[in-house]
This record gives sequence, structure tokens and C-alpha cells, in this order.
Amino acid sequence: MPQPIQLRYSVNSALLGIALPLVFIAITFNNLCYSYLNQNNINWMLIAGADLLLLSYMAFVVIKRLIPALQGQVALELNEKGINDYVHNIAIEWSYVKDLELEYGRNAAKLIVDLKHETEYGTQVVIRLRWVKGKDSEIFDEAYTYFEEVKGLN
Repeated sequence: MPQPIQLRYSVNSALLGIALPLVFIAITFNNLCYSYLNQNNINWMLIAGADLLLLSYMAFVVIKRLIPALQGQVALELNEKGINDYVHNIAIEWSYVKDLELEYGRNAAKLIVDLKHETEYGTQVVIRLRWVKGKDSEIFDEAYTYFEEVKGLN
């Protein structure tokens, strides 16, 4: 049986997930101040609302992505039973897996898991690799090699 592979959360992705909203808040802060001082109530309320949404997203990223990344928690695990995606709370047994593919997207690659039959996740599971530490192609290569080893044992 191959050794389990544990891939950690990406600190860089978490920091980027915090930095981008900060940039937008910084950009809108000047508009917020200008609207507030000129008593343009609708404008400053809309901008303040948008900034509050960005702050709530930042809080989500800090709690769900940055803290686990700093603690060194596992985001994706490949073991003898299957694939565990702790980011999205998905567990797939190897006996259900038909094939693995890598698909590149706009901001991150996706590990596509084709299933042999319909499950609670459907017939295809998409695991986004944005929050997983490492290069997407290397993660896929490790996952595919592990899948082939497990498939060869069964």
C-alpha cells in the first residue's frame, strides 16, 4: 500500500485572498470619504456596504484559509481509502473513481474526478487546487500516480 500523501493549505493563496479585498477597500476609501463629507448619503452607504462585504470576505478567508495554513493543516489528502478534500469537506473512495484529469481555469487549476456511477456528488467531482500548497501540475501528477498505484492493487 502506498504511503498517504498530505498536501497543506497554501499560505500564499490565503494572503492573496486577503490582499485583494484590501486593495479594493483602499481604492473605495477615498470615494467613501468624499461622499460622506459632501453628504451624498446614497453613495457613501453603497460604498460602505460594499466595503463591509469585502471585510466579511476577508474575515472568512482569515478564519477558513489563513489560520489553517499557518497551523500547517492538511487541505488535500490521498490515502488508501480515497481522496479527502478538507477545504470543501469532500471524501471520495478510490473504488468510485474512474479517472482523474487536470483542468486549468482562470485563477486556479481543478482536479476533475470522474466517478464510475452517480453518487451524492454527482458523476464528476471538481476539486479546486487554489488553496492547496504546491504547483498544480505536480499535485495532479502525485494524485494520478497514487490513483494508478491503488488501482493496480485492487
